[in-house]
Amino acid sequence: MDYFKAIGEKLSARCGEGELGANFPDLAAEVMAEFPVPAGMGIDYMADWALGRERLPEQVNFHSGFGEPALVVYEEPRFYAEVLHWFHGRTSIHGHGFYGAFRVLAGYSIEAQFAYRRDEEPTPGIQLGELDPTVLRLIVPGDITRILPREAFIHTVMHMGNPSLTLVIRNKGGLVQLDYSMNGLGVNAYQDSQTHVRQAEVLSAYHAANPEGFETRLIEFLKTGSAHRMARILKEMMHELDDGFLNGEIRELAVERFGPLGEVIIESITRSLRGGQIWDEVAGIEDPALQLRTALSDLFPEEKDLLTVVGRTFPDREPQDVLDDWADTVSKLS
Repeated sequence: MDYFKAIGEKLSARCGEGELGANFPDLAAEVMAEFPVPAGMGIDYMADWALGRERLPEQVNFHSGFGEPALVVYEEPRFYAEVLHWFHGRTSIHGHGFYGAFRVLAGYSIEAQFAYRRDEEPTPGIQLGELDPTVLRLIVPGDITRILPREAFIHTVMHMGNPSLTLVIRNKGGLVQLDYSMNGLGVNAYQDSQTHVRQAEVLSAYHAANPEGFETRLIEFLKTGSAHRMARILKEMMHELDDGFLNGEIRELAVERFGPLGEVIIESITRSLRGGQIWDEVAGIEDPALQLRTALSDLFPEEKDLLTVVGRTFPDREPQDVLDDWADTVSKLS
């Protein structure tokens, strides 16, 4: 039996004909639950599945940039299923421009969910507000989560498998999707995304060919365009930036052009840069329990903030006991 085809065909039949309804996340989660994760699921299983076919399903997510890779395993006109491969790292904090469900197939991750209060939209494509972590949980193979659109389901996932594999079933909707920062910045991830990604790639190529002239070239580019473009380009180019350049000349320009909003943008990118350094450290740690605690420090630099969210998620337990149980679980899974 083709595990993915069986799920896709059963879900397609259960949805009936016509447009997908608001109950699609429930239907997707129910059908996923009816098919146990195959024994031996992992990178070898996925390699056998993908490389043993003359032709793959239509890779409708080809330009998504999400997953390492994002392999479409079933596709029909209204929805598709993809297996996202993840190595050590954390996704952006993001809402969803679609609805559906996901299931952990292999590896393990920590998922944080958030509530967002939008205060203002100072410029098209950017929102300012308050982001509050509400749920923190360890997700392991077999766990299923419904995906609701936009601000109804905002989360980030800290992946610690080698790789972690996640099956996502999603409709083909094109709703607005925002990426968020802990300082309350929300950035439209889809607005002009093709232009911004390609511009960032050209700048990255320029950095590789002419590293001495890169900073001047980037500053000249950032002197034009919107605050939204600046936020997107800097996020795409984090690997070419260092903290000194970002919080020196780039910060000065951002504040000069956009005032307090420029400060918020730079603060967001600075936090992402420092988070990347933490994940470089995570990748080099062999002890799963230590790896887990180090990864959590990306999102929660202060221990008290971590314990607060764990306590909010599990009000009947001591937060430290929950973290100790997670450490035991990941040690057994590794």
